[in-house]
Amino acid sequence: MRSGIILAGGRSTRFGGEEKSIKVVKGKTMISRVMEALSCVVDEILVSVRDEPQQRLVEPFLEKGQRFVYDKIHGIGPMSGVNTALNEVKGEYVVIVACDMPFLNKSVIDLLFKEAEGHDAAVPVRENGFLEPLHAVYRRDSMIEAVRVSIEKGERRIASPINYLKDVVYVQEKKILEIDPDLRTFLNINRAEDMSVIMDEDQ
Repeated sequence: MRSGIILAGGRSTRFGGEEKSIKVVKGKTMISRVMEALSCVVDEILVSVRDEPQQRLVEPFLEKGQRFVYDKIHGIGPMSGVNTALNEVKGEYVVIVACDMPFLNKSVIDLLFKEAEGHDAAVPVRENGFLEPLHAVYRRDSMIEAVRVSIEKGERRIASPINYLKDVVYVQEKKILEIDPDLRTFLNINRAEDMSVIMDEDQ
């Protein structure tokens, strides 16, 4: 069984405080786009949000009955959402992605699941050495422990748990380029101006 976690609990401070996940990109909300891509390659999807008010904002844009989880530890950023959601999903392997990746490539996600099999994780690594921890597949039990250690040590960087995994497959950018030549799958919409860049592409 494969699981998917969508992290949507951020406060969108770089987006002016608006609920970023429900902003429309090319006719669909970002979180809807992420959900569609994941639903092709996983058996269950969990959406991690801050609290019930945020769930009420997002819920109308998703299928009825969508499962949500709330942050249980506050003040540690997205690590809180990862921690809570990992303890709720059922699959041996789980892909963790952000809600602001509207061009998530289902074939790339499928590749990462295959690369992760028999290991603790499959994490994309860019040509410059930058890791993509929120576009990666993890063995659930191993990642639960790694996140626990990171939290106990006061480490908030979302990539920190990778340091505590014993067997990580680093998937090179060139392999992903074979599937997604423009690497659109990694595109994050962090700021309002990023939206205008996407809109300009259609002109």
